[in-house]
Order: sequence, then C-alpha cells, then structure tokens
Amino acid sequence: MRKQRPELFFSILILIIGMILVLITPAGANFDEDTYVARIWEMALGHAIPNSYLGTPEKLPSGFYTISYRRHINLPAIDIETLRQQLKLKIDDYDLMTYQTRAKYFPTLFMVQAVIMRFFGPHLRFPILVLYYLLRLSYLLMYCLLIYITIRVLPFGKWVFGTLAVMPMCLIQAAAVSADSLIFGISFLFIAWVIRMAANEKESLSKKELAVLCLLILALGTLKPNAVFLLPLLVIIPFRLLKKNKAWIPILIASLASLSIPVIWSYLAPELLENPGIEPARQLANLFTKPQIFLQSLWTMLSGSLPIYYKQVIGVAGYGYWNMPGFIYWLMPSALVLALFSESSKVTLKARQRALIALVGLFNLLMVFLVFYVVITPVGVTRIDGLQGRYFEPFIPLFIIPFLFTPKLQVNKLIIGTVLSLSSIVCAASLFLSYHVVCGYAMATNQPCSLPYYKNWDPSTFMGITLDKNTSIKQSEVITCKQLTGIQVWVGKNNAPAGQKEFFALETLEGNTLRSSWIESETLPQNGWATIPIDPPLSALNYELQFEILPDDGIGIPGLELGRFPTSEFNRGALWLNGKETENDLVFRYSCADDFSTLFK
Repeated sequence: MRKQRPELFFSILILIIGMILVLITPAGANFDEDTYVARIWEMALGHAIPNSYLGTPEKLPSGFYTISYRRHINLPAIDIETLRQQLKLKIDDYDLMTYQTRAKYFPTLFMVQAVIMRFFGPHLRFPILVLYYLLRLSYLLMYCLLIYITIRVLPFGKWVFGTLAVMPMCLIQAAAVSADSLIFGISFLFIAWVIRMAANEKESLSKKELAVLCLLILALGTLKPNAVFLLPLLVIIPFRLLKKNKAWIPILIASLASLSIPVIWSYLAPELLENPGIEPARQLANLFTKPQIFLQSLWTMLSGSLPIYYKQVIGVAGYGYWNMPGFIYWLMPSALVLALFSESSKVTLKARQRALIALVGLFNLLMVFLVFYVVITPVGVTRIDGLQGRYFEPFIPLFIIPFLFTPKLQVNKLIIGTVLSLSSIVCAASLFLSYHVVCGYAMATNQPCSLPYYKNWDPSTFMGITLDKNTSIKQSEVITCKQLTGIQVWVGKNNAPAGQKEFFALETLEGNTLRSSWIESETLPQNGWATIPIDPPLSALNYELQFEILPDDGIGIPGLELGRFPTSEFNRGALWLNGKETENDLVFRYSCADDFSTLFK
C-alpha cells in the first residue's frame, strides 16, 4: 500500500489556493494590511521599534495609501483597468504622508518582509502592487513550510491539523501581509511538537527534541502577547522525560524568557491608545475589586456574539465585509468530523492528558477575552472591544485533540481531501466575485444585490430628515450595475398615520423623469430599509441619475424620518436638501437584478 503524505497534500493545497488569494485580493483589503505594510517599510529603513521613524511627520510613501482598498468609502469592484493603473504606481520619495503603525509586534514577524521591501522597493523600484504580492507570497511560503513541518512531526491527528490549517480564515490570512500566518503556523507547530513529546514512549528527550522544544517556547514569546498562554500545555509532557538529564531546567529557562519577551517589548513599543477611557492599569485593578463587571462583559460577548465569532473562525474577508457562501460554514465543521473519523494511527494520549489539553484550551479562550478587556476596552463598560474570531485560531486544536481516537471503520482520506479542495476553491471563487464583480458578493452568497457597499456602517450615528411639507430631497448617484430594480431609503422612525404620502421621481441630471411613484406611509417599516420599486427595471450601467422625494400633496409625511449620514459616505453622488447641496449623503442604496446570466452581457 502506498504511504500517505498528508503534509504534502496540505502544503500543495495551501500553496495553490494561497497563490490565487495573493493575486485576486486587492492591495490593502485584508485585515490590517495597511498598518503591517507601514511597519515593514519602517523596518526596511532600519528602524526596529515601531513608530521610531514613522512617528515623525511625512515618512510613509503616499502610494501605499493610494493603492489601498481601504481608502474607498464604498467598496467597489476592482476591474482590470484599475489594476493596470495600480501597476504604474511606484514609491515616490517626494510624495510622503504622516502615518503611525498599529503593528507593534516583535520584529522577527517582519524581518524577512523588511528585506524584501528594502531590496525591491527603494533599490529596484518595483510597483507598489508588486511589492504587495511579494510580501504576501513570503508570508504564504512561511505558513506553508510551518504547516508542512507541523503535520510531518505529528504522531497522530495529521488530517485534523491539516483541516484546521486550510480553514478559509487561515488561508486568507496566510496569503495576506499579516503576522497571522506566522502566529497560526508557529502556534500549530508548538502544539504539534508538545503532542509528539507527550506521546513519546522513550525514557528521555534527545538533545534535538529538547532544543526544538526550547526554540518553539521562545518563538511563542515573539508572537502576539496572548500566544504565551499556550505554555501551560507543557504539563502534558510525561514527567519522566523532564526529570531525565534535568530537561526541565532549559525548558523552565526558555519559558521564563518567553514570558519576558512580550513584557519587555511592551515597554519598548507601547500601544497607541486610540479610544478614550482606556486605562489598562485601572481595568486590571477592577478585575480584583469589581470582578462582576468582567463576568457581565464576558457573558454579554458570549451570548450576543458567538454566531459572529463562529463565522470569523471559519472565514470572512475584507475586515469582515465579505462572508463565505453559507454552506461553507457547515461544510468545514463536517470536514473536521470526517478527519476525526479518518485517524489510522494509534492515539496514545491518556485520559489525564486529554483533560489537561481541554483545560489549557479553555484557559486560552478565557485569557483572550481577559487581555482585550484589560488592554482595549474602556473602563466601566459591560462589553469587550476589539475581539475577532481569528484570534481564537491558534488554540482551536486544543479543543479537538481531546476527542482524537482510532475508529474501527475509517473515512477514506480521498473523501476528506476532495471536500477540503472543493471548499478551498469555493473560498477563492467567492472572494474573486466579491472583490472583482459588481453584485459578485450577492451572487456568491445567494442574496439580493444592493449597492453601494458602505464601509462605515453604523445606524447609531445616523441623523434624521423629517419629511414635512417643507422638505424636499434630491440625491444623485452613479449606477454601477446593469439592471436597476429599486431605490432603498433608510427609515429611522415612522410614526406617520396611514394615508400620508410623498412623491418619488427617478430622473436624469437634466430633469427628465424616468420613473415615478408615490411613497405611502402605511407601506413603510417602523425602522430599516424601505424599497421603492423601479418597474420595469432600468438599464443604467455607468449612468449618473438622481431621485427626488417631494411633498407634492402639500402635506408630506411629517411623522416619517429618513436617515442621513453624518459625513459624506457615498463617493459617487451628492445630497441636496431644500435645494441646497450638503456635505453628507442620504442613507440609501439601489437594488439590482444582476446575476450570473448578466455577467458576460
């Protein structure tokens, strides 16, 4: 029987899908790419301490911001012409901007990328878009290597770890300019190596095994500060291995050094406090004097945000803008179950070790919430700010390993490999649609298409426009889809009695009416989107149109309040109130009938 090589299969899958994600994801679209690129630029110029160079005015080439997907107020589809223009943009030493990076992590997470930036940026003057690709590729290759070694050294659970490593969220971050690829990879490798030691039937650790373990312990200290909470996993290593040749001494020294690294580094590179009310020392004191506030905050997050965390663990993209197709969120857990039932190696973990692994997992889960409560959350609020599901990825194996067993009937590895390959391909395809095709996100997730995609969506900040008899509204817009089917406006409050109405007209900029109808108070929601149909649909791709809402009956709907952004949140149109142009926009969007059948028309 041919020997299976799961480490080779997963490495190839990561490399192929990762390469696709490297190329199709717009520059700056991934989590925190802008701030990581700024840190790498700073290190490339010889400054290891974050903001020791960027802290002075105008030190970052503006091209990094110009090319970034994050600079768009709305989230457009990136076409080939946009990419051609971006490929012309290079680093300009005379076009600089002021910027401070939030990426304060230990320099080892950016050293390779700093060398790449230095050589291909200031020296060879490669286009900024190509620099993004090269930086992403470097992180992808490092992640791929770490996962290859992880699966190779595991005595069992190879397919389980491989399945976790190709979760869409892991693949997306591995192909990004992000420290997450190293954080995920090193954490997985540390857990795998400890499992290998825990299953060791020998009487002592070899010098090589001990050296690798100590290096991995030290490496944890160079990751995000919460990575050191994986160190308690060392307790599952049999004591006979630690006692022989006094192996526990170098392990203890490495552990203390690992714990010291983030503490020392935090003094050298303090956090940028961006939110008022953040007082870590006071918040830490409150944990002892008012622990009930933390417990209430923890319950609030767990009871209200678990579905969000779940999706973020499986995979989201673009600062959480884009979800995967719905079936991916049950397919990946299903693949994990299949991997559990495919174990062919003998699982030698004892009941005590399994229990300790689960406890360490729960400890890591609690500490993530605790760290963000102390460091990020303002004092006195009953919530925990800044948490995202991907922060749980490094220790998810700790919740799976205790359930490893060798079933009598095993699932064929070909089935699991096929499922994981298809899910990875779907992940890449859905992101291509979301980033590069108008209404592509709606196609990928089987939802109605509504544009624009607002980056800064927060209904709690909306201002109101009361539709009394003296209020007239005109909003212009450039249509970016092929089949316009409706206009949607945000209803902030609706206390209007039945029978009141407003006149709606969709027009050209010259005032020629294309469609008109009445907005009737009884058909409107109390809060949320109200849809005004465009019937029949209008072919309006790249046309600039405007719609008006007027009290033509002399009364209007004075009990109705429409939403208005406090700032300009629509970059392809303007709002006029009572004939005067404003500096913000109506909260509106337009619906489209574009689908796969109209894609190539």
